[in-house]
Amino acid sequence: MNNKTRLLLSIVLCYLLVGCMPNQSVEENAIIEIAGYDRGEEEKIEGTVSIPQYGRDEKKTSASELYLSVRADSVKDVEKEIQKQSSKPITIGKLAVTLYSEELAEEDISDIIDVLSRDPRLSRNMYIGIAEGEAKSLIEGGYTQDETTSKYLQGLIENNMHFNFPKTSLHDYLYAYYAEGMDGYLPILSRKNDYVELSGIGFLNNGKLVRKIPDSDVFVFKMMKENFKKGMQDLDFKEGTILMDNIGSHVEYRLKGTTDQPEFEIDVKMKAVVNEMVGIHQDINEGLAKEMEETFKDYYQKKANEMIQMFKEEKIDPLGLGHFAKSRRESFDLKKWEDAYPELPVDVKISVDITEYGIFS
Repeated sequence: MNNKTRLLLSIVLCYLLVGCMPNQSVEENAIIEIAGYDRGEEEKIEGTVSIPQYGRDEKKTSASELYLSVRADSVKDVEKEIQKQSSKPITIGKLAVTLYSEELAEEDISDIIDVLSRDPRLSRNMYIGIAEGEAKSLIEGGYTQDETTSKYLQGLIENNMHFNFPKTSLHDYLYAYYAEGMDGYLPILSRKNDYVELSGIGFLNNGKLVRKIPDSDVFVFKMMKENFKKGMQDLDFKEGTILMDNIGSHVEYRLKGTTDQPEFEIDVKMKAVVNEMVGIHQDINEGLAKEMEETFKDYYQKKANEMIQMFKEEKIDPLGLGHFAKSRRESFDLKKWEDAYPELPVDVKISVDITEYGIFS
């Protein structure tokens, strides 16, 4: 048998093997794109999923979803119980958003997160968040006919991560959860009648929700956590209000002091544009610009110091200062760090450079 014959035979066999493979379309599977978990009765977990509905040869002009809700002893059993209600095989490989009720998060979601982290079918780019109230009611809201709930909430989280909210994918949370000297955080989603908004961030200690901050403070947390180029902040100024657009914020950590008495410095440099000034009847001049810069700097430093003090009181480290110290000190001892953390000197230095001014009213 020559090489050409072998090649031809191999191609024929490949086509035959492909023909033997099961051909499963989206119409033949129940594809779960969003899942939510609540505390059920008798210590059970209540799981709710949304499944997009696709019809054969149908011209659909709006999004259609099937909501299924079950009670189970564990997260692993939720999928099994949902399968009992579905006429099609359940598929979770497309799961894009997972939500936990605030009540469940306050108890502890470590076991649930552990299940997610070990499931090879799930993407690490999936978004996870905390639902204010019930996750079930948030999923079943039916907010828009143009897209499914999962696409709506996925877009909501992604869009806000480009602005005031920090990155919060499953990968980001697992990194913080398993790392020494770092704690995780998740966005809080709140239902407001016919829409959902990101209302703040929840900070967790070993999988347990311990504190929250409102959306008005999230910008300050993000500027201490990561570099970013967008985001907006409004602030009372004189007799009116100014709105600032961040066009470039850079944060740098510095570890000082000794191993037994460490000190931290957080240096934030921000460039910004003031694109709106309401209720202030004053011509723009260099003196007014400097006054605005000082106002923003004082505001950010006050908020940052209050936030860091709150972290110390709750013994949580969402900024990852301990993780940073571990990477800089060979003699790092987690137990000693945790003991010293509540009294750790942290010097926050913030500078704001307003480079342009927009139209004021």
